[in-house]
Amino acid sequence: MAVSKDHLNKLIQQLPEEALPIAADFLEKLVTNKEYRHIPWDDEPTTQDDIEAIKKAKESFRRGESIKLKDVIDDLLN
Repeated sequence: MAVSKDHLNKLIQQLPEEALPIAADFLEKLVTNKEYRHIPWDDEPTTQDDIEAIKKAKESFRRGESIKLKDVIDDLLN
């Protein structure tokens, strides 16, 4: 799957303000740390189980059963 810089820019524009520090930290590591440059794209085929899990996750999200990013960050840092 080819990803363009234009596509990444569009995704960044959609991020909520509170997610910007996380995105910036991740991108900074990719740009500056040679350790991360060799990580290959996951090219395994999507299985039927994967598709079902994605469908269930989207349905759960629509019902408002998601976890807020802020809560995840708080759990990781505390």
